[in-house]
Amino acid sequence: MMKMNIYILFTLVFITPLLSFGQSINAYLPSEANKEYAFTLNKGINKDTIQQGKISVTGNIKIKIPEKEKGYKGIGSLLIKGNNPLNLIINNENFHLEQDTTTRKYKFKESKENDFLYSIMQDGKIPAIDTTLYASHFIDLIRFMQQLNRVTTQNVDLMERANARIYALDKMDMESLYTSSIWHNAIDALTRLSVSEEAFGNDMIRLLKRIQPQEVFEHLADNLITITEQYGWDDAFDIIVPYIKESGRIEFPQGNMYAAFALAKIQKGTLAPDIEGLETSLKSSGAPLTLLVFYQPDCENCHIQINRLIEDYPRLKQMGVRIISISADSEKESYENDLKRFPWNKEDILCDFEGFAGKNIITYGIMSTPTFFLIDKDDKIIKRYALLSDIRFTDVNE
Repeated sequence: MMKMNIYILFTLVFITPLLSFGQSINAYLPSEANKEYAFTLNKGINKDTIQQGKISVTGNIKIKIPEKEKGYKGIGSLLIKGNNPLNLIINNENFHLEQDTTTRKYKFKESKENDFLYSIMQDGKIPAIDTTLYASHFIDLIRFMQQLNRVTTQNVDLMERANARIYALDKMDMESLYTSSIWHNAIDALTRLSVSEEAFGNDMIRLLKRIQPQEVFEHLADNLITITEQYGWDDAFDIIVPYIKESGRIEFPQGNMYAAFALAKIQKGTLAPDIEGLETSLKSSGAPLTLLVFYQPDCENCHIQINRLIEDYPRLKQMGVRIISISADSEKESYENDLKRFPWNKEDILCDFEGFAGKNIITYGIMSTPTFFLIDKDDKIIKRYALLSDIRFTDVNE
């Protein structure tokens, strides 16, 4: 069996400590005297830092949980410089913690939660099940993560794989997972559990539908947009994002969510929005196919894709494919270099020098580059792509 590992550290997100406090933790760690520390609460892939400073010369430290986090149930991490994080369960308990100088084990007073957890971690004992404790749900999540890791990295029978998927989608405690410190690992495992983009998209909608807390819903929604963009899973994106939008749970979309909602409007079969700056519009060109390319000059993969497009341009030109490139740049010098280097019509090499704030970028909901849109003779979107190699122009013509 894979060893449990709850010492998972993500990027820290610093916030200003509040003046009003709820729960408090008194710790006595003499071996850590004078060391710098930070205490964080897990929220999805983020860690909110609620307190930081230096441990006293005697090794005493008092951690105060802000009043606004009074309802928090999950894993808090004491990050002491040079050490692995010390993970503690936070669940409205005021408790005392100290480390035995001989055995190096941690002892707790007034904390059923941490007594339960550390009896397993330190002593290998299995306490009586108590589902009222967050610790019990956390241990269940750890065990399920071990199963997920096994079915996604080893050869297991299809039934075990199917059972793991069904449990994740229908029974996994998403609220407890959100504050557990293993959110990223669980969601990453689910991406490897799906057999196709379409299956992943439908699975994630199934998961989103049963999430009640708004904060957890928004966090997973944002994560899924990032995942589909990073992997270039356009088919999954086209399933997930329209559901998020139509759910009505994101009242004021911002950032990536705003761009994703804009991009979701431009699906297969929809009319391509007008492109600002063209001398010859899409409707007027008469091209059997148009390839719309969004790119950034300082994007390495963009350079690779553009160079391949330049090499392939003679063949595409013979087929009558019109190339329109739109740069998310703000520098005229690089745009002028593009004019010299790109072999397609100069009037179809566009840049408004507004970067990602440019009108065409916003209209098409561009979140990352390169992004390709293939458009048919009737100005309808055929498909969106992340890689030139995925586009089969001959099949489209047939």
